[in-house]
Amino acid sequence: MKKLFLTTAVLLFSISTFATPVTPGSVSTATGGAGRGTTEPIDGALLNPAMIGLMSSKILSATYTNQQWGITIADNGKEALFPAALSFVRSDVEGFKTQQVTVGLSYVFKKMFAVGANLSLLEYSSEAINRDQKYRQTVGDLGVMFSPGNDFGIGLVANKVASSSIDLDENLQKQQTLGLGLHYTYQSFIRFRFDVESGPKNKTERLVYMGGVETYMNDWMILRFGYQNNNVVSKNYSTVGLGFAGPQFSLHYAYISNVANNQDDQHSIDLGIPF
Repeated sequence: MKKLFLTTAVLLFSISTFATPVTPGSVSTATGGAGRGTTEPIDGALLNPAMIGLMSSKILSATYTNQQWGITIADNGKEALFPAALSFVRSDVEGFKTQQVTVGLSYVFKKMFAVGANLSLLEYSSEAINRDQKYRQTVGDLGVMFSPGNDFGIGLVANKVASSSIDLDENLQKQQTLGLGLHYTYQSFIRFRFDVESGPKNKTERLVYMGGVETYMNDWMILRFGYQNNNVVSKNYSTVGLGFAGPQFSLHYAYISNVANNQDDQHSIDLGIPF
């Protein structure tokens, strides 16, 4: 028991000290992690389930980093009774592995206000704790979004509003947080994003601030910059990214760097295919 406690303590320290924050995709990563108030089809479904119904197209997207990979398919077509998304994400942070399957549903009122919910089945495992043991948990998230047009949007997300209980340290589980995000586009040229998220258990004494800008260099190329002040892990991150948004597919790259320690630096790339 003592050995298990020490191993868990070391793993917790390792994850909180050295791991960069896991984000849904390159678009949000390149803008500091912000995106809870946007209708971004590439990686928005996991940030805020309400946005599924406000997307501009159906899409199949995939993301990859050295710590995480995932795939999402989202359908908000006219023939769909409820706009929905299905995602699979797998991550490995300092030997602690998480596998997540998420089903998201959204409902839209008057083409500008949407509510949504995610239901996720998570599986945690770590050879450092127990090589053969897998911990499974069901988690529910809720989101709302108001987007009267393409130029402005605001979203509110409550993560882990409900969950099943498991015999795993709470700090290793998905955290219960509240997030608020907004975006504003100026003359179809530059878009500003800003998000703020609470600490675990919805505590507000340690907040995470995320912000960024994205601008079209031409009809297809997008340049992105961002910054994140993460008071939960006491780290600051600068971000940059480049995107190609073509008519048949899109490709996005992001780079996130710990301002104080470049050992946390991480690259990510996303592919999006509308259909």
